[in-house]
Amino acid sequence: MTAHRDGLRVALLAAALLVLATVLAGCSGGGGDPTVATAATGGPTPAASPTSDAVARYLEAQRAWVGCLREQGYPDIPDPDARGRVAIDAQTNRRLKTEGLAVLERCRKHNVEVPAELQERREPVTPERLARMRGYAKCMRDNGMPDYPDPRPDGEWPDFGARELTPQEHRANELALQSCDPVLEGRPPTTPDPNRTAQG
Repeated sequence: MTAHRDGLRVALLAAALLVLATVLAGCSGGGGDPTVATAATGGPTPAASPTSDAVARYLEAQRAWVGCLREQGYPDIPDPDARGRVAIDAQTNRRLKTEGLAVLERCRKHNVEVPAELQERREPVTPERLARMRGYAKCMRDNGMPDYPDPRPDGEWPDFGARELTPQEHRANELALQSCDPVLEGRPPTTPDPNRTAQG
């Protein structure tokens, strides 16, 4: 039972990292793609100016989270913007999706709940998008991540616990990413290149 739980935790953490968006917004809701910790993708909708104490605490926590990532070997992570969003470049994105799992776990202590003022409203997931997400999850299971979860009916990925991947799990995750990333865009899986690294 413990081994099964650990395998599921690995898959769920991978789910949270696999499609790390270019812009991380301080929100745990919607959008359809798994992301890091309390950050999620998507553009903001108009809202009142964020001025509450809860927002101030959240922004302080986001700055601490970015500082932690920098200290752990990601010096190019930029400061969060006024709403707590952090713009991640493509190269750093690739690193975090694979080799950054232990770093993210060490920095989780800075993740706090997103204040209501900064929550972003999202359009309901379309049937087409949900079908792609389910196809992506199946692809991941078929390519070395057997416990990879399906998205929920609302288009959210399940919550996850975190632990560092073993070298074998890390490699399986990396190859599965190469194979399955196109599925989210409605394209067929590709054959992974075993010589390609996370940095490349």
